[in-house]
Amino acid sequence: MNTQKLIEKAKQAGIETIEIYIQKAEKESINVYEQKVDSFTIAQSGGLAIRGLYQGKMGYCFLEEDSDDNIDLCIEMIKSNAQAIESKDSVMIYQGDTSYPEIEKSVSCMSDTSVADKIKFLKEVEEKLLKADSRIAQVMETMMESEKAETRIVNSLGMDISKKDEICVFYANVLANEGNDNKSAYEIRVLRDLENYDVDEYVKILRDKVTSKLNAVQVKSGKYKVILKNETMCSLLGALCGLFNGENVYKGISQLKDKCGDIIFDEKITIKDDPLKKDGLSSTPFDDEGVACFTKTIVDHGRLKMFLHNQKSAAMMKCKSTGNGFKSGYASSVGISPTNFYIENGENSFDDLLTIMEDGLIIDELNGLHAGLNPISTDFSLQASGYLVKNGKIVRPVNLITVAGNFLNMMKKVEAVGDDTYDSLSGISSPSLLLNELSISGE
Repeated sequence: MNTQKLIEKAKQAGIETIEIYIQKAEKESINVYEQKVDSFTIAQSGGLAIRGLYQGKMGYCFLEEDSDDNIDLCIEMIKSNAQAIESKDSVMIYQGDTSYPEIEKSVSCMSDTSVADKIKFLKEVEEKLLKADSRIAQVMETMMESEKAETRIVNSLGMDISKKDEICVFYANVLANEGNDNKSAYEIRVLRDLENYDVDEYVKILRDKVTSKLNAVQVKSGKYKVILKNETMCSLLGALCGLFNGENVYKGISQLKDKCGDIIFDEKITIKDDPLKKDGLSSTPFDDEGVACFTKTIVDHGRLKMFLHNQKSAAMMKCKSTGNGFKSGYASSVGISPTNFYIENGENSFDDLLTIMEDGLIIDELNGLHAGLNPISTDFSLQASGYLVKNGKIVRPVNLITVAGNFLNMMKKVEAVGDDTYDSLSGISSPSLLLNELSISGE
């Protein structure tokens, strides 16, 4: 669509300001099962989200077809939509910033990799997993998914910015059994090229992950010192990011309301949101409102410093947007989301954490986060599994237990922080944490 033509016609129609948000994406998915291609799909998606300020109200129009033939229809839809709105919420189109940051990312070769080579790679992973241990009974899925996306934001105030993103991931899901016990596990990895990827290391990690859980048993109920593994901590932190959401704070549905400047966590905890992080999976120069992104310290050695905002929540709290206004899709509304949101590494290796803990539990899997976690109170009661530790050594696997507590209270009882940051695909990252005490329900 000729964006300038749309802008000019919109002005002639009495639309004060107008914004065109354009998103295009292409996804490729390859699934190998029993050395055969089980599925192969290529899908394209995207469209235009156009909004305009008409008679003091914001009207919207969403289009899949990027054609000049839709310009007149779009203008009429914006005007009609604006006239139907009764809300008095303050709305605005952002003028733009004078400059935007550069994002440093390693070059990905996956776009130039042939489908045949990708299939060959997946077959190799599946084959080596089946040979890695006699207890691995089945590789249930071996998949590679790639996505390329382009985003452009143009408005009548002079903004015209764009960005391109690309990611490729693969994962395998395996089933192991011993006697009457069956356990499954998966491992996700980001791929930038196939030639230099260490398949043997990946296979070893997944093999050890699934076989180490076989023949797990319960432990007695009680209070234990606990190491929350990095992946597990990512899941918990990701489910509670709403604590730092400026709109939630304004509405009083975050426990952190009126606590900016207070000590909320142990002093060992520093949390940052870094959209400029090198090779970060959520790195971006601007948000979906066109606000330039920057690195932010949310919690500094336990002290709450700030919240995350889009334009709407910033206006509510009389501050500036932090560049965290993002959409889940081109036709969705702008919400508030973190980018590369992480707890900073500590100085302790995982073995150090075991030594410091001496006796306790490692929790490496939490289930039922959506049902057993209250995002407002931060109380949780979750099914869990992991390992029993005695004298700083892992003794045996543990399952069929429930871990319970309150996230805000838990984060005040951090005894040590690991140096083993795990980067989840959601952009949430965390090292392992040693906690002084958590309640465990078992036998």
